Amino acid sequence: MTSPAVSEPTSSLRAVRLAAVIVLAWSAVALLLATQGHLTSGRAQPWWPSLGYSFAIFSVWAVLTAPILVAVRRVEGSGWGLPQRLAIYGAGVLVVSALHVGLFVLAYWPIYNDGGRIPTRWAMGERMFVRNLGTNVIFYAGVVGAGLVMARRERRSAPAMPDVLRARSRGAVRIVPLDQVDWIEAAGNYAQAHTASGVVLVDESLASLAARLPGDRYARIHRRAIVRLDRIVEVRSLGRGDADVVLSSGPALRLSRRYRDALSALLNGR
Repeated sequence: MTSPAVSEPTSSLRAVRLAAVIVLAWSAVALLLATQGHLTSGRAQPWWPSLGYSFAIFSVWAVLTAPILVAVRRVEGSGWGLPQRLAIYGAGVLVVSALHVGLFVLAYWPIYNDGGRIPTRWAMGERMFVRNLGTNVIFYAGVVGAGLVMARRERRSAPAMPDVLRARSRGAVRIVPLDQVDWIEAAGNYAQAHTASGVVLVDESLASLAARLPGDRYARIHRRAIVRLDRIVEVRSLGRGDADVVLSSGPALRLSRRYRDALSALLNGR
């Protein structure tokens, strides 16, 4: 009964630490680039205005970093294949660049409108988007790279899935070894584990099981189904990109296009 009380402060502490790291990292980048501009510019830039502008630019990046890290974590945990993930990250470049410019203009146009020579926020946004696209791509790639490293570390440090499932059976709790489970089906907030001896109701959602089941033994093939890889005997094409996954126990389950590439990679690596 004490674990929720312990885990909540731990989660909050991690969030605070991450926020502190983000602020310190972007502050360091702002200070470094302001110093570089002050020392290497063809004409000497006033130090304090240059530093202020640099901190204004990177304060927006500090705001955007946490959402980007969360997005990377979700994309990496989605089960999508590499082409889909790369497409999402590619589209993210323009989205994040637009957000960066939009937030900067919204907050700082009254200060950095060049003494009124930039008449509107829209005019400043157009100018900044084009001029800063290259550097925004670099910083975006850096944040995404950090998110990928964090996601990989989380996967490595995730607690091992036990070799059993706790299932309901006629009002009692039944322990079902994973080796007996052929596939698992969504059932609202619960899941149904299909075994050779029948179907049992598991007190856990399919999404939760998908995050905890061993990735080298189980794969999600549909938003409503997870299968054990060594029970697959055939992936039967139905045409137009559709397919069924046929299990050794007999059932043919629909393979969603969303999970097709990830399943193919797992099966080819067996």
